[in-house]
Amino acid sequence: MVPEINGGLMFMYYDGIGEAVRFYEEILGFELKLDRDWVKIYKYASDCHVGLVDVSMGSHKVMEEKSARLQLMVSDAQAWHDYVKRKGLKPSKDELKEGVKLHIKAFSVTDPGGYTVEFCEYTTPYGDA
Repeated sequence: MVPEINGGLMFMYYDGIGEAVRFYEEILGFELKLDRDWVKIYKYASDCHVGLVDVSMGSHKVMEEKSARLQLMVSDAQAWHDYVKRKGLKPSKDELKEGVKLHIKAFSVTDPGGYTVEFCEYTTPYGDA
């Protein structure tokens, strides 16, 4: 039997975390759970967290091309699309992208460190094909 996993935490590395803190805390409304000078950990769903790490103290380097994407599973992608525009962010598309193969409505924004944050509404229950 596989042991239980209680949640997830994704770390993202920044050359200074000030703008990323503002983005995730003030714009996206993530809840601050751990606050240190060089790392901030935010809760954004039941057992889902993201950590913002200042590269000067972290164990990884900032990579110019980001190969990670944070997908936020939302119940109303259009409401989020409208909200981020009101907050002054530029969504990837003027309209929601409809993914027929995955049964999604989605768009993305880029955070201050260059990471892609995707807002994704599944139009069928997640995992149902």
